[in-house]
Amino acid sequence: MNKVKYYLNRLFSMNYKQMLDTVNLVHKRSGKNRLFIFIDMFYCSIKYLAGYMDYLVFNFEDLTKKQRSTFITRGVNNAYIKKMNQPAFYEKFNNKILFNQIFNEYIKRDYLDLNQATEKEFEEFIKKHPIIIAKPIDLQCGKGIEKIDTCQENVKELYNRLKENGQILIEEVIIQSKEMNQLFPYAVNTLRIVTARVNDKTTILFRALRIGNGDNVVDNFNHGGMYTVVNEQGFIEKPAIDKKGNVYEIHPITHTKIAGFQIPYFEQVVQMVKSASTIIPEVGLVGWDIAITDCGPVMVEGNQLPGYDIYQSKVHLNADKIGLKPTFDAIIYQSSNK
Repeated sequence: MNKVKYYLNRLFSMNYKQMLDTVNLVHKRSGKNRLFIFIDMFYCSIKYLAGYMDYLVFNFEDLTKKQRSTFITRGVNNAYIKKMNQPAFYEKFNNKILFNQIFNEYIKRDYLDLNQATEKEFEEFIKKHPIIIAKPIDLQCGKGIEKIDTCQENVKELYNRLKENGQILIEEVIIQSKEMNQLFPYAVNTLRIVTARVNDKTTILFRALRIGNGDNVVDNFNHGGMYTVVNEQGFIEKPAIDKKGNVYEIHPITHTKIAGFQIPYFEQVVQMVKSASTIIPEVGLVGWDIAITDCGPVMVEGNQLPGYDIYQSKVHLNADKIGLKPTFDAIIYQSSNK
């Protein structure tokens, strides 16, 4: 019944023009008949709860039925979140100021709430931290984040502008470690660690490193960044990929080789996210964003609706092209299997 409801909702809300554009993209890269691709997309939406973007991103036209059934698709991910996360607690993650307050021991940096701080308090903050990060408190995917050198700014004008723009969370800039700077020094490269808290036990389900590229101050996948997967020891074994599907063995700006890179302080990262996962157990499936400084890991934020689009890229799959659904299912649904 849930699958039928999901399919009907998707059927009536679908952007068919965008779907046809996606069909053309798949046709261009695969050479397969457009009608076949269109029909196959509909089949996959019913059988695997896969959106047409899932079909595109995961190269479904190249996969067998058995392989497709192992992929975490939009519908599958929605089911995980519905089972694991209680919406009543989402605000503790959505509101970045509230998140910083709750997870303060892991944040490890100064911050200021402009809804509460006076202009004088803001002035004192930027005297201590001349370069700041200004964030909206409720936007995702790096939207609205600005790095500001306040030395040339008029304090009153900056204070008012930030409040008017809704950039009311002001943070001390994270200074990432020398090792992480070797990959890309112009943005903070962050780990995305996905944890599941089930039966009072935390399991790490996925590890990735997002690496900046170009002139963006964030490393986000939707803002020109790239990512690669990380193994259980914090070691990178495979190249990076960006949202356009470009594969990077070597970073195009720093010329650092990506495969073979060891994430510093990785054991401490694991300890941090496992500890943090116990604080709001009502939200059991979380994507944690962690930066690495010369003194160890610091938390950037937590995501109660972790995106699944980076889980199973073609370049990161093993030769069997098996997705991550069996791994996630074994942990998330274990209580149901007993």
